[in-house]
Amino acid sequence: MHTMSHANNDRASAGNDTTIVERVATAADTSTTVTIVRAVAEAESVTPGELPVLADVIDPESLEGLFDSDPAVGRSGVRLSFEYCGYVVEVTDELVTLRK
Repeated sequence: MHTMSHANNDRASAGNDTTIVERVATAADTSTTVTIVRAVAEAESVTPGELPVLADVIDPESLEGLFDSDPAVGRSGVRLSFEYCGYVVEVTDELVTLRK
């Protein structure tokens, strides 16, 4: 199960004008795409089904190929950012971070 924590909305991220809205630890039993959609839904106080389709902004199979495949050999430090529902979504092997 993943853990969600709300960051202080007054705290701006280092070197950047955006504010961290949501940070979710990735879990081995949940796909990265599901983690992203759940995090955005929580930040927006809606159900995941009320959000636009994630596949309209990024290819879920490619996303999962980067972060959900085993082993993680050769991809240490991979970081992917894209925009979804007004958030900058940043994905690493360990976290999904939403910024406004």
